[in-house]
Amino acid sequence: MRLAAKVSSLLIVVSFVTSLFATESSQRRPRAASKREYFTEDELDLIRDAQELNERVPVYIKLAERRLIFLGLMEKSEKEKEKEQKEREKRQKAKKKADDTRATANKVDADDASYLADFSSAELLRGYMEALDEITSNIDYAYSRKLDVRNSVEDLEKFARETLPFLEKFMPKTDSERIAMEEAIDKAKETEDQAKDALKTVPKTEKKRKEQ
Repeated sequence: MRLAAKVSSLLIVVSFVTSLFATESSQRRPRAASKREYFTEDELDLIRDAQELNERVPVYIKLAERRLIFLGLMEKSEKEKEKEQKEREKRQKAKKKADDTRATANKVDADDASYLADFSSAELLRGYMEALDEITSNIDYAYSRKLDVRNSVEDLEKFARETLPFLEKFMPKTDSERIAMEEAIDKAKETEDQAKDALKTVPKTEKKRKEQ
């Protein structure tokens, strides 16, 4: 992955990583993992639905957090619980109005993470890493188009910084889990450092941030 040249401190070149976007006008489906896709089809639908950078980054963060919660490494904040309660009530109202459930069929239930049981602990950690990679790729693309990426870089830095201690609490039971844990920790540290450096270069936005 890499960020644009002017954000040189956030630049990492990995030759096999391809862009997430097919054309200048539309975004590609997020890249698949080399051996296994670490996001489900329903999750990919959520990602595809979030077309703008300020919409897509929170989705990736949410999916990465969901994996750490499922692993028992972190808990939902009160704010997150309140938000999910509102989303649940909204879905229930939508179902009552709809003739069928097709409108909500492709949405990941904010309260049900049981589908993550299909992934091993190592795969859940790699899903976390993939989220960081994809956020950076999306920022790269937006920056290359001269779009405002400041808020997204700030969110990336904060997320990597705040989740690092949770990763360090993980107790691996197998070699594959140990390797995944070490790589996830390295990825979080690397991402945090690079994002901090990038914030020294990326101009601050004067627009007021919307509550997410």
